[in-house]
Amino acid sequence: MNDRPPSETPTNVRAQAGWTDVIEDMESTAATYRERGWRTLELHPGDSVFVDSERRTGIDVLLPGPEFSELESIVADHTFGDVEVFRAERGGVVYLLAAERDTDAEAVAFVPAYYHRASSTDAIEAVREAEELRLFCRRLNDDTVELVHDDPEPFLPEAP
Repeated sequence: MNDRPPSETPTNVRAQAGWTDVIEDMESTAATYRERGWRTLELHPGDSVFVDSERRTGIDVLLPGPEFSELESIVADHTFGDVEVFRAERGGVVYLLAAERDTDAEAVAFVPAYYHRASSTDAIEAVREAEELRLFCRRLNDDTVELVHDDPEPFLPEAP
C-alpha cells in the first residue's frame, strides 16, 4: 500500500534526477581540467551515505573495483592538499562533487556524493563539532581510501 498522493514523485526518482545532474557536471568539469593538461579521475559511486558510528563518521561512497584501484593509484602518486566542493540541495537531498586536487602535479580526482539531509542530522552535527570531514571511498570488501578535510562546511548544508 502506498500513502503517497498519486501526483507526488517518489523520493528515489527525485534523487536520481539530481544525481544525473551531478554526474553531467563532473564530466564537464573534468573535461575542462583535461583541456588545461591536468590528469583526471572521474569516480562513479554505486551508493553514497552519511555515516556516524563508532567506527567512522563522514561521507561513505561505494566504488566499483576498477575505479577504486585507480583511486588507490592516484592517491599513492599524489598529495591532494586542496579540494573544491560543488554543493546543491534538491528535495531534501544534498548533492556534492568534490574535486580533490594536487595543484603542483596538476592531478584531480572527482568524487560525487549525495546524502539525505533529514536522516543525516546527527552525523552532520558530529562533523561540525569535530571540525573535520572524512570522505570514505571504499569497495565492497571494505578496502578504503580516506580523504580528510579540515573544513567540513563546503560539504554540509547551511546551518539552521
